[in-house]
Amino acid sequence: MSSTESTRRMRPPEWRRRLKVARWRGIRQIRHNEVVEHVHEEGALSGRYIFMNIMSCGIAILGLLLSSPAVIIGAMLISPLMGPIMLMGFSLAILDLAALRQAVISLAAGTLVSLVTAFLIVFVSPLTEITTEILSRARPNFFDLLVAVFSGLAGGYAVIHRKGETIVGVAIATALMPPLAVTGYGLATAQFQIAGGAFFLFMTNLLAIALMVTVLSRFYGFGERHSPRHAAWQNALVIGVFVALSIPLGLSLRDIAYEARVRDVSRDMVLVPFNEAEARVTDFDVTFPRAGPDRIKVRATVLTPLRVPGAEALLASQLSERFRRQVAVVVDQVIIDDDLSSETARLAAVAESSFGAPMRAQTSRLEALAAERRTEREMRAAFPYELAAADIDPTARQAVFSAAPTAGVSLPAFRRLEEGLSRNFPDWGIRVDPPKTDLPAVEFAVETESMDAVRLQLASDLAWGLQRWGITEVEVVAFLPSAAAAQKFNPQSLGHRRASAVAAELTKAGIATRIVGEYRAAASKPADRAAAVLRENQILIRPLG
Repeated sequence: MSSTESTRRMRPPEWRRRLKVARWRGIRQIRHNEVVEHVHEEGALSGRYIFMNIMSCGIAILGLLLSSPAVIIGAMLISPLMGPIMLMGFSLAILDLAALRQAVISLAAGTLVSLVTAFLIVFVSPLTEITTEILSRARPNFFDLLVAVFSGLAGGYAVIHRKGETIVGVAIATALMPPLAVTGYGLATAQFQIAGGAFFLFMTNLLAIALMVTVLSRFYGFGERHSPRHAAWQNALVIGVFVALSIPLGLSLRDIAYEARVRDVSRDMVLVPFNEAEARVTDFDVTFPRAGPDRIKVRATVLTPLRVPGAEALLASQLSERFRRQVAVVVDQVIIDDDLSSETARLAAVAESSFGAPMRAQTSRLEALAAERRTEREMRAAFPYELAAADIDPTARQAVFSAAPTAGVSLPAFRRLEEGLSRNFPDWGIRVDPPKTDLPAVEFAVETESMDAVRLQLASDLAWGLQRWGITEVEVVAFLPSAAAAQKFNPQSLGHRRASAVAAELTKAGIATRIVGEYRAAASKPADRAAAVLRENQILIRPLG
């Protein structure tokens, strides 16, 4: 290989050489000292800066409460937050710690007065409802980070070239002032999840913009004289911050995409149980649990000429299988007759004509239908616990409620609820299906075997629950004090007599019973021994099948 060929191979690619030349030409056109002086001046803390922050945040929070994008944009036009952020970015590039401290103080003061302004306005405002503009800034995602990145690059370019700073300042303020105002809203209304999400968005945008200014200013030769160690420190800082911000924001974007998919699929599947009916969806809403194993809740109102029994249970089963997660469904079926509904106004107008009698009869039927719908809504509202499904048939005046597992609610409580609903709606047949749980034990006093009123009531409640679950056979278990007692388990033993008394009550309700005795060894700990003694005075019902 000749020396000429070796030199050609060691030479950098042509495109890299051209890029380097263009960069140095651009650097020579920049008046670095003037840019730094301008940035120091704009980022300083002053009375004007505080006043404009108060005005901008005041306008922004009013625009958010009114859900008015035009008012929010107006607030951005006067926001002064671009100055200290530019100072922060340039100070990181040139490693000017005094300037960095000045930028941090200015930003902290602007942030504080903005939060106080938003808090006070929301606190005294009669309008405190959450609007779409507020919600859109309470849950940041990766796209918000990209907005801040582009805003920071545009801001740094405008400051370095001294062109279009005012316009770019609006974009930067858009990424900062509304989240800050929403943070004040969340604090004033004690909705700390909204406040936390909005403040995280504010800090994400602030850091991303400042670091993009640092990157761009380094590209244009600011801080070129620093050592390679300083340059490596700056690069590590930029990369580390962006990785730290990207992970939670990326996960948030994934969750948002998942929720959007659930909404779209659920809306498409709502009418599946009404496959041959001319049904349509009017209201539709999906609620996602904040955390934990709670169910996704789908609620819809369907206008249909034919009522479909079991639509909620079928839809809940299909959606749970589709999403591999528990889904609770509430479908309000509003029975309509399109031909008659379109004639309602005409019927009222001619009700007193020579055809008034049949017309009044038809109008009465429509009024009765409306009353049934009201009763259905009242019945749903009267059910205080979470529902897995509900099947309410106004025509047959029958209602079946399938309750979801609810912490702290026992089997007898669900039975009392069924009895209360039946009293409140006496002309309806109401059934409550409790969630399947472990059955409570029937406890006896020491050396007692009689079924007093409390034990009789509990046995009746247990039989009710078994019937609701469709269980027809159970084991009635007596726990014995020793293995020898379990081997000699016979009708003369106290445990057998207790189990027989409980089994007799279940048999009256049509439940087949089988009496068994068991011994469970207790550990040596005092608590374990105490639990074993307590268990010996209990009779357990164990469903079979």
